[in-house]
Amino acid sequence: MKKTYLVPLLGLALFAAGCGNSDKQETEKVEETTTTDDNSMNDDSSMNDDSSNKQDQDTVTDNADKDYGFVSLSIEADDADTKDLVDIGYDRDNDGTEADYQMDGERSQGNEAMKILDPKLDELNIDANTSNEDAIAQVEKVFGIKGATRLEVEIEFADGTEKEFKK
Repeated sequence: MKKTYLVPLLGLALFAAGCGNSDKQETEKVEETTTTDDNSMNDDSSMNDDSSNKQDQDTVTDNADKDYGFVSLSIEADDADTKDLVDIGYDRDNDGTEADYQMDGERSQGNEAMKILDPKLDELNIDANTSNEDAIAQVEKVFGIKGATRLEVEIEFADGTEKEFKK
């Protein structure tokens, strides 16, 4: 009877010894992989720095907290000859305010864009109940958009209501 216990015990010992070597190798591989991940994380953080620099260009410090009745505005327009004739963006949230302005070959971001946008945003009188026709007419008048074959205006109001107006 001693031989019947000896064979399975010997098999179990060999199996356990084989598993023990496998764990060491996997641990070493994990450490190598972790090292590689650490390096790629460092690379990712430098990429984040680049995107932070880009965000800084859009960030507004002048009139950043001014209330226009909405927290986000996007205006895009094309005419028969030019796609993206107008591309205007304004966005105010907890992280700050961003502004972009592109119209008539002029392009600006951040505070420079807000110098152009501020008086125009003050003049807009659009709320959640404004009709599509009235909103489009106001945007065309205030921003001097003439001959647009496509005009899209997206607004998010302070209460979270979002509206889209199209021509």
